[in-house]
Amino acid sequence: MFYDGLVVPGALLLLASGTWMMIEFYGGWNFVQVPWLLGMVVLFAFEFVEGNTVTRFYFMRLRRITREALQAGAITPELEKARGEGIPTFTHFLDLPILFLIVALGAIRPMSWTLFIVGTVVAVVIATALTLYIPKLYPWGEAKRES
Repeated sequence: MFYDGLVVPGALLLLASGTWMMIEFYGGWNFVQVPWLLGMVVLFAFEFVEGNTVTRFYFMRLRRITREALQAGAITPELEKARGEGIPTFTHFLDLPILFLIVALGAIRPMSWTLFIVGTVVAVVIATALTLYIPKLYPWGEAKRES
């Protein structure tokens, strides 16, 4: 409910206001000649699509599976399998580094593609590291099997 009521309308408001500002201050499509601005638009579009497909569908499915496991009174194999999926976990951990990169592009306003490229690589490395490391901190599935 929080996501549908606040995040989606907020993203749409950012899309509308950002589009208006680009038309107003950069003469419509002329913004594609400004690396930092085009980089922000590309990253925002990627995050919007990724967040409303991969991540959202995963968490909706995870909520359903978790409710079923609660009713069963135990961690089900389906829940354990869903918790171990790599792609949704990766995209979830990619959100903050990409947001940081969007803010950095807007604050620094580089006129070359170096920050965009290096920042994107660093964001992917951070998300990959978190995807590999964080699940190892919570071996809840192993503890249940042993008891």
